Amino acid sequence: MTVNPFCPIFAAWAVVLVAAGVAHADTPDAQFLASLSNDGMNVGPSDRLIAIAHERCDNDGLSRADVYNFRFGGRPSPFRVAMSKIAAELQAQGLTTAQVRPFMQDAITVYCPGATN
Repeated sequence: MTVNPFCPIFAAWAVVLVAAGVAHADTPDAQFLASLSNDGMNVGPSDRLIAIAHERCDNDGLSRADVYNFRFGGRPSPFRVAMSKIAAELQAQGLTTAQVRPFMQDAITVYCPGATN
């Protein structure tokens, strides 16, 4: 009985392909929740945290220019106002002030990698 010399090569190649497929099978939502878990943020309903992360990315296109009028004071940019609202919502979900920035960074990394901080 002769063994085909290519069988071990094909078997090894199949294992590599299957492992690569499994490694990339995580959905963005699963990746995001895993990032939060790695950062110690296991609070709030996951669907709400995912929605807030998408909201962060949606707000990336808002103006970042603050308006200052020396006579009447200043007004924060629409982006800064949106980020403050998201921070308040995250704190209402149970995150601490110190956890808000890592949450935002995880959201950017997973859902909007081209966004700025």
